Amino acid sequence: MKRELALLDSEVFSRTTAIFSAKRATLAPEAVEAVASDIVRRLARSPSRIPDLDVPQISEESADAFCDALILPDSNTALRFIEDRRAEGMSLPGVYLGYISGGARRLGERWERDELSFFQVTCGTGHLYALMRALRTEIPLTYRKFDNRRVALFATVPGEDHGIGITVAADLFREAGWEIDLETGTDHEELIAHVEQTLPHIIGFSFSTEQRLDALVRLVVATRIVIPDAIIGVAPSSSIGAERLHDLVDIDLVFSDAPSAFRELDRLIRLRS
Repeated sequence: MKRELALLDSEVFSRTTAIFSAKRATLAPEAVEAVASDIVRRLARSPSRIPDLDVPQISEESADAFCDALILPDSNTALRFIEDRRAEGMSLPGVYLGYISGGARRLGERWERDELSFFQVTCGTGHLYALMRALRTEIPLTYRKFDNRRVALFATVPGEDHGIGITVAADLFREAGWEIDLETGTDHEELIAHVEQTLPHIIGFSFSTEQRLDALVRLVVATRIVIPDAIIGVAPSSSIGAERLHDLVDIDLVFSDAPSAFRELDRLIRLRS
């Protein structure tokens, strides 16, 4: 079976849903709202980034039914809805453009009209994001093969005051033969615009304080929407445990030191290639 015709990855959906639930339980409401707003805004405009694909016509009734499924606490309702559309023969790009992007617009409209509670909005956006991840949307978004060259974007999380650590790491990687694009002191929107322009396959984010955890969460979610297939790693301060990061942030690995980072990235590159 062609990968484009594969069914949803239910394991990815469940894991991503759990991570998003942890965000709601851990982060301040304004931080969760910022992430939800990013998801709605970025997923709603995805068709403009894929001009060569036809957007399927979805009936108003079906769009409303999908939105109703998204805002329910039980994530399986939204998952079953999309699985049914796939079983009916709708292609993966069709599901993404017709339902994921359309669902984001419908959620945004209801949110603007104050028809949804904060809990419903965060449920809906979390389920949308998890479906996007489960649909492996790198296919309709970029149509690209994974680049196994040792090329990466390194960046500080927006709001970080110091970039010494990541600058040193970039130098170590360059000495090991990597090509590193280094961005420090860049704000959220500028950094995501840079990601959209360069579409890196490997990304390393650095942050040094617990106070920037919400900015990291938001940054990774936005990055995943732009390039779902990227390998994303995080280099935190020693006070922030790797397990906690994996529970809250949709990342592939946590960097503890350069040698282990080299090994883990080489392993993931081989798997993706």
